[in-house]
Amino acid sequence: MGPTPVLPPLSRAWKNAEREHDEVVSRFRDTLRCFSQTNWHREPAPGRWSAAALALHVCQSYELGATAARGGPSMVLRSPRSLAFVSRHVLLRLMLATGTFPREAPAPREVRPDLQDATLLRVEDVVARLHHASADALTALRAPNAAPFTHAYFGTLSPYHTLRLLSAHTRHHTQGLDARLLLRS
Repeated sequence: MGPTPVLPPLSRAWKNAEREHDEVVSRFRDTLRCFSQTNWHREPAPGRWSAAALALHVCQSYELGATAARGGPSMVLRSPRSLAFVSRHVLLRLMLATGTFPREAPAPREVRPDLQDATLLRVEDVVARLHHASADALTALRAPNAAPFTHAYFGTLSPYHTLRLLSAHTRHHTQGLDARLLLRS
C-alpha cells in the first residue's frame, strides 16, 4: 500500500459545508434513535413512506453521491437542460441559502427506496449504514479527483454543491422523521 494522499487545504466554504453536513447527519441519526421498532415501520398515511423507508432513501442518496464522486453512475437527467440550468441557478441556490427543500418533490428513481426492503430494516442497522454512507460520501466528494454529480432535476453539480444538496436533503427528511415521531400512540 502506498503513502496516504495529501489533500489540498480546504476552503472556508468547504469547511463550513462539512460542518453543516456533520451537524445535519448527527441530528438525523439522533432522530432515528428515537423510534421504536413498531413506530419505525408505520406509514404516516396511505402511500407515504415509513420512517424506515425514508431513512433508507437518505442512505441511498449518500451512497449514490459517493459512487458518482468516484466516477460511477449518477442520476439520469430527467429535465430539459435549459430547465435544469435554471433550476440549478435559481431553485438550488434558494434551497441552499434558506436550508429548505421543496415539500412533496418526487424522489428521483435512483434513490427511491424498495419498500419491501425497508420492512426488514432495524433502526440500529440504518444508523450504522447512514454513519458509513455519509462519511464515505464526504471522503469521496472531498477527494481532489472527485467527479461531478448529475442530478435528475438540477443537472451537473460540483462536489461542493453535491455535499450541500445532500445536507439540505437530510435536513428536510429529519423534519419528516420528526413528524412521524409525533404519530406515536
